[in-house]
Amino acid sequence: MECVIAVHAGAGYQKATKEANYKKICMKACKKGLEVLKNNGSALDAVAVATMVLEDSPLTNAGYGSNLTWNGAVECDASIIDGSNMHYGGVGAVSGIKNPIALAKLICENQNLKMSFGRIPPCLLVGLGAHEYAIANNIVTVDPFNLISEKSKKDFVRNKYKVINQKYSNCQAGNSRLDTVGCVGMDKLGNVAASSSSGGILLKQDGRVGQAALLGSGCWAQNMSDDVAMAVTTSGCGEHLIKTNLAREMSRQLLNSSCPTIAITKCFNEDFIHSPILKNCNEKLAGALVLYKNKDCCEILSAHTTKSMCIAYATENDKKSFVSRLMTNTLPGTSVMVQGYPI
Repeated sequence: MECVIAVHAGAGYQKATKEANYKKICMKACKKGLEVLKNNGSALDAVAVATMVLEDSPLTNAGYGSNLTWNGAVECDASIIDGSNMHYGGVGAVSGIKNPIALAKLICENQNLKMSFGRIPPCLLVGLGAHEYAIANNIVTVDPFNLISEKSKKDFVRNKYKVINQKYSNCQAGNSRLDTVGCVGMDKLGNVAASSSSGGILLKQDGRVGQAALLGSGCWAQNMSDDVAMAVTTSGCGEHLIKTNLAREMSRQLLNSSCPTIAITKCFNEDFIHSPILKNCNEKLAGALVLYKNKDCCEILSAHTTKSMCIAYATENDKKSFVSRLMTNTLPGTSVMVQGYPI
């Protein structure tokens, strides 16, 4: 089985002047993940390593350089799922963790732990409890202020000033980043995994948990059989993705369709853009990265309703990074751009 890794740097808006930088960091993440897979590592290991590369980059809204909360803090969400056994680990609104995905992976791997008195290992930890769990398990922690980049600080000051002074209608924060990152991968055994990591929406309520922490809305992965497997990671407006459970719904559509491109297009239109849950929302912003395998083919697919989305993928024989953009004169949140890349 040929191993494959794919990442995205967020469904949002990547300026053309920074396109090369986004493509470079995405390809770096893929190369690191592919090294793990080529050395017989698991899909779970590879996906976590690739995500950590994205978390360490100030370009993305995850880990270092994340958007700041209303009170000026970095609070991160992350999750990961192992498709071979459906184990999941997530963290929400956690501060002072260098790589939130590393903590999520630890929680995922600890699902098999046997605990006394009938206790059950947690699959989702938030806030202070998540931080204490990280310390107890030797996950790298840092001073929370060391996760604030100069750009995120400037964005915070500028946009909070706008909101406080109500210079714009509805007090919107303008082009705040929605660049949640994510990864999907498949190892040599055909097992799949998916991850999601985010700093959340700029000026979010302190303590808010977004879709990147949650199973079904942030990520989903499942080995259905020896022949069929799928992994999904999402990006965009967390509240919209949580309400529509988009990653899980996309997997359901994929399972019930013979064409993954049609399934993803149908899911975005029926379960997101035209979802009755979002009928009162003006802009419906989301993106997804999908790995789909059946007995006949393996394919990486991307989809987004945002202005753009940076994607990269790598196998032992091929690699590519690019920025997908909505068609000219298409309003974000009103239609979806879907592309497929056979592996």
